[in-house]
Amino acid sequence: MIVLIVAAVALAVALALAWRRLPGRLAGAVLRIGMIIGCQAVAILAAGIALNRAFLFYDSWDELLGHHRAGAQVAIADAGQLVPPNGSQGQISILTVRGKVSGATEQVLVWLPPQYRVAAATKTRFPVMMVLPGQPGTPAGIFKTLSLGSNAMQAISSGQVKPFIAVIPPLSIAQPRDTECTDIPRGPQADSWLATDVKEAVIRHFRVTSEHWSTIGWSTGAFCASKMLLRHPTSFVAAVSIGGYFSAEEDRSTGNLFNRSRVLRNQNSPLWLIKHTLSYPVHLLIITSKGDRESWNGVHYADAKKAIAASSGIPGVSTIVLPSGGHNFGTYAPTVGPALGWLGKNAGL
Repeated sequence: MIVLIVAAVALAVALALAWRRLPGRLAGAVLRIGMIIGCQAVAILAAGIALNRAFLFYDSWDELLGHHRAGAQVAIADAGQLVPPNGSQGQISILTVRGKVSGATEQVLVWLPPQYRVAAATKTRFPVMMVLPGQPGTPAGIFKTLSLGSNAMQAISSGQVKPFIAVIPPLSIAQPRDTECTDIPRGPQADSWLATDVKEAVIRHFRVTSEHWSTIGWSTGAFCASKMLLRHPTSFVAAVSIGGYFSAEEDRSTGNLFNRSRVLRNQNSPLWLIKHTLSYPVHLLIITSKGDRESWNGVHYADAKKAIAASSGIPGVSTIVLPSGGHNFGTYAPTVGPALGWLGKNAGL
């Protein structure tokens, strides 16, 4: 990155100094255009590498070039045992949720399996999986990038899960602010929005059970998914964290989340909750990659590596640890199918 940044500046300066010395007419024009394009290419490459360094989309040049093992089988580690993973795409409904507790009004996507419309199921109440996108991210985006419809139908058709409903709410109710799914003092009540308002609205409008709710999330949504389970164990029975971290970030995009209250910070830290409050079995699947510094190690002081260590010996905590791959959907999309199978076994899905 440093070499490219220096090269981008040096080439631009060299071009300016050499401009008048270049030959005239056609040969000079072609040479000038070629040098301008070269300067732009180096500058764009430097910017791309700088962005990747900041956001860690790709872990290596091989992964950037598509040489990582997409679609490779993954294994879930549970209590020290490795378990190998064993149309219509449904219908999307849009539900406007007016939160009585949070005060927020947002549109929520609700995916209904084909079985929901079958006449024989008019009295059936379906289990629910809440799907949480990253930040920034949208419900429609997470549905597409995780191939949620096809993954869900494959899991249902294979008998890994029962027919279920997927609820995909927007993660932030105060865009562009990143609320980290927190009830912020004198601010947005994002925790109450997800745990109470969205759930109550879906129960009112669809034939769903109030007991068998699980949650699965990506990146910031993964942090929120694990937090929903640990903070609201009577509302959610299981959670899957895909590429998530385990303590809230605070930066310019979040502002002051906890009003400098360590108690409030701890109550919103999945890692702290695992260490200090988890005295009961919990159904939590942690999916991470050793090449993902946003999740595994190095960027966040409460990362997946620490969460896995802290939850060692707690019944019901499972892991998928990929050997490589950065913080991107190419790395984690192949884990969605096994995650659904895990929810089928552990969440009544």
